[in-house]
Amino acid sequence: MTDAPAKEEKRWYRWLILLIISMLMFGSYYVYDAMSPINDYIQNEMQIDNTKFGLLATFYSLPNLLFLVVVAGFLLDRLGVRKAGTLYAFLILFGSLLTTIGAGRSFVLMLIGRAIFGIGSEAAILVTNKVIARWFKGRELGFAFGLNITVMRLGSILALNSAAQIANTFGSWRYALWAGTAVTLVSFVLFLIYLMVDRSVDSAIEAGTEEKIKVSDLKKLGSPFWLISMLCVTFYSAVFPFTVHAPRFLQKKFNLSPAMGGQYTSYIMTASMIFTPILGLMVDKFGRRGRMMIVGSLIIIPAHLLLGLTEVHPAVGFILLGCAFSLVPAALWPAVPILVREKFLGTAYGIIGWVQNIGLTIFPFLAGWLVDRQGDDVVQGYTNMQWMFASLSIAGLVFAIMLLVVDKRHGTGLELPTSLAQAKADDTMGQ
Repeated sequence: MTDAPAKEEKRWYRWLILLIISMLMFGSYYVYDAMSPINDYIQNEMQIDNTKFGLLATFYSLPNLLFLVVVAGFLLDRLGVRKAGTLYAFLILFGSLLTTIGAGRSFVLMLIGRAIFGIGSEAAILVTNKVIARWFKGRELGFAFGLNITVMRLGSILALNSAAQIANTFGSWRYALWAGTAVTLVSFVLFLIYLMVDRSVDSAIEAGTEEKIKVSDLKKLGSPFWLISMLCVTFYSAVFPFTVHAPRFLQKKFNLSPAMGGQYTSYIMTASMIFTPILGLMVDKFGRRGRMMIVGSLIIIPAHLLLGLTEVHPAVGFILLGCAFSLVPAALWPAVPILVREKFLGTAYGIIGWVQNIGLTIFPFLAGWLVDRQGDDVVQGYTNMQWMFASLSIAGLVFAIMLLVVDKRHGTGLELPTSLAQAKADDTMGQ
């Protein structure tokens, strides 16, 4: 890859690129979360139950179970950010548009749109991760990933706090989906602007000087990488599928309005938006990634149990979820460039995305089914749902502990500050 990012005079330039590239996922997260606050409206007008509503989240992830996100990562490493990234950004926009057109008319068309949107969105995450790793490797990597997460969470927070209000103001929940499609259009344009700003992107690929990744190289990914992948699927499956059903859960158990249900759910994203960059900065300076992932995986367990088994004010559980959702991502995503060679990063993030999508496909549907199978006893159904999420959290804690044990045994550098960890990784992997 080009050494342009290593030049000190490019310091300000890196932060501009970070802001522009992060906006791609801002639009994606807005569209993903905009459906949760208007869940009740969608179910009533389209005459679907919780199980079918869960399919809107399931179909987002379902295509990626067919290794499409792995293929997307492989193509990213082979073709580069410019070609692959433009395709993925367009799929986000097109999928959101199809979903919006199908709203209130065809549930099948909505599912098709969500599937296309999911392919593009999960693939675009790989693009942003690779761009960030390229420009911040060995320096403010944790902080940069944290800021990227902050921008993404802003999309979620805006969606959770505006979707129901848009529906109420304009008299139809479809306007909330049109708002999301408009946001993805802006994000797509900003990505094209990024390609113009970062003219050096893919220069090594276009010159034919970058070593191409081969399928046989996948065996070089070590056990710490696979443990992080398993932690990712269990942890995120205990968060994102929950947020899909959380607003309606709050309406039924705690008698909150749809707007307030969306607001409480946004607390998770708000905490992550504020604290993830700070924690990322701490990771850069002090390390301790493995321990941070353990603490985050531990906190999420009582959060789900409090919400499911007690009448304690829901704000407590959501604040705990927000803390967990700050700790784990701040340590997890910056750890991957330390464990994986740069030429493998697109594929590695693709594999993590594929594993993650297994959970994001299964558990939104399963959560809705657990609620529906109780019939009239909706509260008990939501209690069963929370038991499921708590169990996933326990599994995540086990993988986090195993990761720390492997790190201590093999000295992968997860507990070191970013500069030392990257230097150790470059020396070990011969980069």
